[in-house]
Amino acid sequence: MACFFLGFIMNRIFVNIAAILSSGIFAYSYLREWIGAVFFKEEVTLQATNPEAPYYHGNLELYLWNTLTFGLIFAAIFATAIYGSIKKKEGIVFLSFILSMIGIFLVMFNGAFK
Repeated sequence: MACFFLGFIMNRIFVNIAAILSSGIFAYSYLREWIGAVFFKEEVTLQATNPEAPYYHGNLELYLWNTLTFGLIFAAIFATAIYGSIKKKEGIVFLSFILSMIGIFLVMFNGAFK
């Protein structure tokens, strides 16, 4: 009985942490890249001449649009995971985790196009 209870608690903690961290890290990295390029005029290194680079590396505007889009998607998932964790709604937290994994898959799928 104690093992079942400990497993239940660990599962809840793991899913909460995984849902928040997986979406939060991606939201931070994409939005940080976009904010740095747009507002702070940081240099963006595109690989336009590399034949194995994704399609959005050919144009700065397309790269920034792609970065902003994925940043906002992951930020929305991150906010949903935080909301679900605070309100103790395990279904919303698990849905956030699943959406985060689908979002990561979409990032990889989007990067596969040449």
